[in-house]
Amino acid sequence: MLEFPIRTVSIVTLGCSKNTVDSEVLAGTLARAGLDLVPTPEGADALVINTCGFIEAAKEESIQTILEAVELKEQGNVGCVVVAGCLAQRYGEELQRELPEVDLIVGTEQYTAIARYLSSDPRYTLVGERVRSTPAHYAYVKISEGCDHPCSFCAIPIMRGKHRSRPADEIEREVRMLVASGTREIILIGQDTTYYGYDLYRKRTIADLLNRLLDIE
Repeated sequence: MLEFPIRTVSIVTLGCSKNTVDSEVLAGTLARAGLDLVPTPEGADALVINTCGFIEAAKEESIQTILEAVELKEQGNVGCVVVAGCLAQRYGEELQRELPEVDLIVGTEQYTAIARYLSSDPRYTLVGERVRSTPAHYAYVKISEGCDHPCSFCAIPIMRGKHRSRPADEIEREVRMLVASGTREIILIGQDTTYYGYDLYRKRTIADLLNRLLDIE
């Protein structure tokens, strides 16, 4: 439990475009909770680090960023430190044990806990509008999460779970909203985009989804 009110939050995003979307959605949730988003960590009441844990270089970057955040906290330049994302999902227990200075550690399925932790209002969840961090002319749209293939060289299923497709209607609504706001390039993302739809429709429907989205003007 925090001993002081949180008014300003800075989010540092590491890794892939999927993390970018997660951070944008989280930022929207925090903004609706009445928190001010600030571009740099120094002076923020809370610093959220959305980590990557896929390859060794990404893990090292995430750990270094966490250590720098802890140092800012010890210097009084950051109020609290939250670690989220793939590194937290994969190595949460180790991080809690080795870095007790971190106030909250949440995995890839627990972003809602961040809003509840930082805001006094428990109603806020990860739905609705994002706070875009990309230039206005393009945007990422997540069509699925996770992967069902147990490749020996890949930890994605451990960090992101089984493959879950978003309903096509939901994706279409988001794309229409983005196009209406001036976005000209939509980049569809997921850990396994060609597998899209199999969990919902028992067949791969990425081609159907693309044809549907191509009609949007």
